[in-house]
Amino acid sequence: MSFLAQALADPLVEEVIVLGGGRTFVVREGVKRLLPEVIDTDSLRAFVDRLLAGTGRRLDLASPIVSAQLADGSRVHITGPPVTHPARMNVQIRKFVLAAGGLGRLIDLGSMPAAVAEELRSAMHSDRTVLVAGAPGAGKTTLINCLLSEVPPERRVVTCEEVFEISADLPDMTQMQTRDAGLDGGGEITLRDLVRSSLRQRPDRIVVGEVRGAEALDLLLALNAGCSGLATVHANSAVDALHKIVGYCVLAGQNVHVDYVQKALASVADLIVFLRRTPSGRFVDEVVRVTGVTDGEFRTEYRYRRSGDAA
Repeated sequence: MSFLAQALADPLVEEVIVLGGGRTFVVREGVKRLLPEVIDTDSLRAFVDRLLAGTGRRLDLASPIVSAQLADGSRVHITGPPVTHPARMNVQIRKFVLAAGGLGRLIDLGSMPAAVAEELRSAMHSDRTVLVAGAPGAGKTTLINCLLSEVPPERRVVTCEEVFEISADLPDMTQMQTRDAGLDGGGEITLRDLVRSSLRQRPDRIVVGEVRGAEALDLLLALNAGCSGLATVHANSAVDALHKIVGYCVLAGQNVHVDYVQKALASVADLIVFLRRTPSGRFVDEVVRVTGVTDGEFRTEYRYRRSGDAA
């Protein structure tokens, strides 16, 4: 099992993916490759137990899907029996190779031009709401951390996450994460609970680590109460991210109308940043400003579109 320890210790490895005992992949400098080593089922289970020790999470038949943050800030996601085949426990560890050093670091890496960084910096300073969209692994959390480093120190920030991933050194920031239900079925704390709770904490900015469900409606209502926001969403483009948020809101409950959600979203969502992951790296692909809604369609202005290799 030393090969797993070596992979985790490699500063250039971004992700380790273990598929049962048969295959192990690592993503190193943006390139995924198969390792020749294998690990047996019992050793993998022992490795998982060591990973989860001290995280407050457990993997068993009652909780076969687990997400947790490790001591070094890495995120681990595990699926085990009965969700998976008994001999095919899956482990995915995502490391944060890039420390959040501000938007200047992303300029140096070629992830965005200076003009885009300046617009995003201005958005943070002027308390505007920014949504960050992209595929898994596109760098959304990294950008969130970099954006938070630009928030003025007198602002109060409250973050809501399923697993702690946001890392920012702000003088007035409260971080909250969800909690699974206990063995008796009680004690669950959802993202909706956290977003509602955040409003009682006098936030200047509410941050949702990943919007992917009914919490979108609670966030939208909070932003319309005068707070600014910062959130990520999985989407295929900047405009698609707007439609995803609308869909999540409509599915949140009865009597939630599309036209109301669209107008409310257009009034609070200032910028949508779409990130794209390519073989040559991760880049800001689009920056879109939302200007309103006409005949059921969002009016948008493209502030930036990346040219060149976007495939």
